[in-house]
Amino acid sequence: MHSPYKICVIGLWHLGEIYSAGLAELGHTVIGVDDDVTTVEKLSQGIPPLLEPQLESLLVKHEKEGRLSYTTEFAVAKECPVVWLTFDTPVADDDEVDISPIMNAVDAVIPHLQNDVLFVVSSQLPVGTSDEIMERIRAARPELSFDYVYTPENLRLGEAVRCFLDPVRVIVGASSPKAVQMMQDIFGLLPNPAEIISMAPVSAEMGKHALNAFLAAEICFANDLADIAEQIGADMLDVTRMLKSDPRIGPKAYLDAGVSFSGGTLNRDIKILTNLARKYRIQPSVIESLYLKNETRKGMIASKLEKDLGSLSGKTVTLLGLTYKPGTKTLRRSYPLEVARGLIEKGAVVRLHDPQAEEGEIGIPEVTFSGDAYEAVSGADAIVLLTAWPEFKDLDFGQLSRKAKPNAILLDTSNFLAQKEMEIKESGLLYRGVGRAEKI
Repeated sequence: MHSPYKICVIGLWHLGEIYSAGLAELGHTVIGVDDDVTTVEKLSQGIPPLLEPQLESLLVKHEKEGRLSYTTEFAVAKECPVVWLTFDTPVADDDEVDISPIMNAVDAVIPHLQNDVLFVVSSQLPVGTSDEIMERIRAARPELSFDYVYTPENLRLGEAVRCFLDPVRVIVGASSPKAVQMMQDIFGLLPNPAEIISMAPVSAEMGKHALNAFLAAEICFANDLADIAEQIGADMLDVTRMLKSDPRIGPKAYLDAGVSFSGGTLNRDIKILTNLARKYRIQPSVIESLYLKNETRKGMIASKLEKDLGSLSGKTVTLLGLTYKPGTKTLRRSYPLEVARGLIEKGAVVRLHDPQAEEGEIGIPEVTFSGDAYEAVSGADAIVLLTAWPEFKDLDFGQLSRKAKPNAILLDTSNFLAQKEMEIKESGLLYRGVGRAEKI
């Protein structure tokens, strides 16, 4: 087993906070770098920019032991045989990526790279960017000997620390056998051995796009099936159970009917693959259709509410759950906030509740936010469950019903409360799922 490395981690929002703390947990000495003074100061105090379970304790533990530190000085890269870029790649509202922060960081650190450095990137890159980064380094430092790895992150918000410390496999897009060996040394300190799958950097880039596009295809396929199931009286919960029981598909497939996917991540990779195909005059019919399907799916909630309530003008609608997913406070590219804006455009009075979201980050002046779910549904014509926080399974549906208007709709957009359907109906609420025919 190789002795631990000294690693410089550059870029310190979600990806960087996890990788810096995670690599320190594996026994490496880590220096985190970012040009944002506030982020560095908070991390140095054990305060992450984005909360994740277990993260704060790791920061405090390893900073106290001297294994983890943070700075704004790129020059610390001179001390490190491994330099690791971990920027969260910005995605615009049109789902196009902006790699300029990554390239700026590459330019900033190049003068400080030591000879024989391993340069690692885990930021999400459009295919071909690794070649561009290597050429950039060679052009600026032709005398420099270095190895390169693109290892795409596979973190999930709300469980990112666990994802890092217990991966099923680690993808290593490496420029040389030496780079593969060093990555094996780095991840060889994981508590549970993970398979190292090595390939060329361009294959790793393409593979990450393919993975996210495939997950998007599963979601869109399930939503198409759900629309058909509602019309013919089939129950999508049963259909999904049948599909997942097939070993060729498996229990973790993304086949649960619901709303459109959000956050920009999956759409980003669909856009990259579509643009790449067009560049080479390939018609990506299947991949392109995923983006179109997801865009049309965004009107599903309003359509379902209008089916029960008629015009939404003047109707009060309460949205339960605002964050991107359970277990995180982030509202970046939040689908529930898109829903809120769409309902407001239709004249609805919108109220919001979330167990973790911070009211000051919502940014929609027309809505009313409440930290109490029962207060939020007071006088509501409809309640829409969006983010599947575990707390929502413990709600007193009788109290919800008494607070809302008589026969208020409870639209469960991910069938999260399906097992409580009878309890909800007995409370006086009209339960509606997705892909499920109404049961009397």
